[in-house]
This record gives sequence, structure tokens and C-alpha cells, in this order.
Amino acid sequence: MLMVLFFLSAGFVVYVYALFPALLHVRAHGRPELKAPEPTTWPTVSVVIAAHNEAKNLDGKFASLEQLDYPKELIQWVMVSDGSTDNTQEVATRWFDGHDNRTLIHLETSRGKCGALNEGVAQATGEIILFMDARQPVSDNAARRLIPFLLNPTIGAATGELVLSEDSSLEAANFGLYWRYEKWIRNNQSRLFSTTGVTGALYAIRRADFKPNPQGTLLDDFDTPVGLLKHGKRTVYVPGAFAFDAAADDIKQEFRRKVRNLGGNWQSFSRNPWLYSPSKNPVWLQFMSHKFGRLIVPWALILALVTALFGTISGNAFLSTMFWLQVVFYTIAIASYMDLPFARAKILNFPKIFVQMNAAALMGTLRYFFGKKAISWR
Repeated sequence: MLMVLFFLSAGFVVYVYALFPALLHVRAHGRPELKAPEPTTWPTVSVVIAAHNEAKNLDGKFASLEQLDYPKELIQWVMVSDGSTDNTQEVATRWFDGHDNRTLIHLETSRGKCGALNEGVAQATGEIILFMDARQPVSDNAARRLIPFLLNPTIGAATGELVLSEDSSLEAANFGLYWRYEKWIRNNQSRLFSTTGVTGALYAIRRADFKPNPQGTLLDDFDTPVGLLKHGKRTVYVPGAFAFDAAADDIKQEFRRKVRNLGGNWQSFSRNPWLYSPSKNPVWLQFMSHKFGRLIVPWALILALVTALFGTISGNAFLSTMFWLQVVFYTIAIASYMDLPFARAKILNFPKIFVQMNAAALMGTLRYFFGKKAISWR
């Protein structure tokens, strides 16, 4: 029984992180990337941004918006300052004053990101909503790359590509590697049919398709495309439309972000129980293998360690070997986290990233079901 439990738990981990992505790639291999013809008439666009204490990033952000290669008379800017306490309002005012097609809203009391986005869309006039975050500048082709895909009625959302610059730290380098792995998966999902999420820093939908998310929603970049998917509309990943950011080099900051996002998945799943039904969810296998499976992996890791431990106690040579290999793996992760000299090589830094990710999934699950569920910009 111990051997069965060990192989089931260890096999599940391997499936989620290696076998399923490989299977996805094989299924998507040979399928052409989706292309969209350039329209003869470009639709009107509203760029909608929610910001909370982003004063230091706004000049770079708005400078990139002014460089967008899109007819200026067709673009509206809408920014919602959501209870900001720094000089976000002052900085934004310099860019918005004197422009009829720019709308700046200040909410005295924070409503959270989704509440602010709902307010922004309510003030939008464009046929297309181009959602962006306040922090990341975008490429000048961002609008022209994304918007033509929405002229296809089967496509509900088009998401851009987050590009991370990496400093010399191992943390940033490994996070950058992990993000490239995620983009590879997302690209394969898109080729097959649809991704189950978007890059929150850059994605476009039709204003007519927008349904406000309830205030307190943690993941608009999951709930919005899933709402479209429920009605049979795809979300496509569009490489080449860029939002630029810096890879996180603060392990504690990155851990908090992961806890919030992974815990938010449970909120989204509970609101969309149809996702668990293969007859209703057109991307059921990838949802169960990727999104849902990632949240179950920490429990599988615990089971693999516990069964190997009991196997060691009972004298099973194979399980004893597996137990000590796991001990070595977790020891390297701890040593890397503590920045011990022998664990600074990139290859030895990988266990820390893997353990950090799964610890965040575990804590996000516990926080959602047993702790605080309220949203905060923090």
C-alpha cells in the first residue's frame, strides 16, 4: 500500500509539471499560430487602468501609451486611482488635463482592483477595452497586435506577452525562467483552443462582452476570460504584444504575490463550478491538469514524503532511497533560501523556486478556506 501511495503521489507531481506540458506541446505541435488580418477600419479603444499608489511608475506608463501605433483619435484613456494615498492623482493629472479623450477618476475609498476596473469600464466609450496595469510600459504595437483578433467573433479575449528583465540575482533569473515555462504552456493552450487566463498587464476584450466582476474578486485576469469561455469564446495568447516588467528579486515579495494569486484560484473555482465538468468546460483537461492540479501538488508532495518515511521505518529499501533523496532536495532548497555559499549555483537554486511555489499554493489554499479572504492591493 505504501508503494502504491508513493507512486500515485510522485506520479501526480511529475504529470502536472512535466508530462502534461509535454502532452500539450505534442497535441499543439504542427498547428499554425493563429493570425488575424489587419482591419480596413480600426475600432475605437478605451485603455482602462486601475492604480493604487503607483505615482513612481505613471510617467513611464503614460509615455508608452503616447507611443502606441494606433490612430490617436480612436483611443481613450481611463485611469481609476483606487484610494491612492501617494501623489498618484497629481502625477496623472499632468497627463490627463487638457485632453478630451482622457478620463481620470479618483476613488476616496479603495474598492480593490476589480472594483476600480468596473468603475473604469463604466466610463469607457470604446468598442474595445484594452486592460493594462499601471506599472508596466507596453510596446508601441500592443494595440495593433491584439485588437484584430477580436474581429473574429469566436474570440472573446486576446492577451499580450509579459516580458521580464532580469538583474544579476538568482531569484530574478529563476523567476524569469519559470515565466518562460508558463508562456510556453500558454502558447500551446492557445493553439489548441483557449488559455484559461490572461496577462493582467495587457489584454483586450470587447466592451459588449464585459461583465463586471464582484467587488473583492482576487483574479480578474482569470475570472474575466473564464466568463467568456463559459459562452464558448476563446482567449488567445498573442506573442509580440509586450508589457515590460522587472523579474522579482525579493523572495518574500514574490511569495506573497503567489499566495494571493494561488488562493484567488479557489475563489474563482468556487464561483465557476462548471469548470469541473468535462461536458461544459471545453478546456477541461488543461484546467484540471494545470490550474487545479497545481493546487493539489503540495498535498501530493507531503504524501510522497510521508509514505517514503514510513517505508524507511518498515525497511523498504526503495522507499528509503526515495525518502533520503527528498530530504536532500528539501535541504538544498532551505540552504538556497538561507543563501548559503554552496547553494548559490543556478541549478541548485531550482529546488528553492519549486518549494516556494508549492508552499505558496499550500498557504494560499489554507488562507482561502480557513483564513482571511478579503482583497487588498497589498
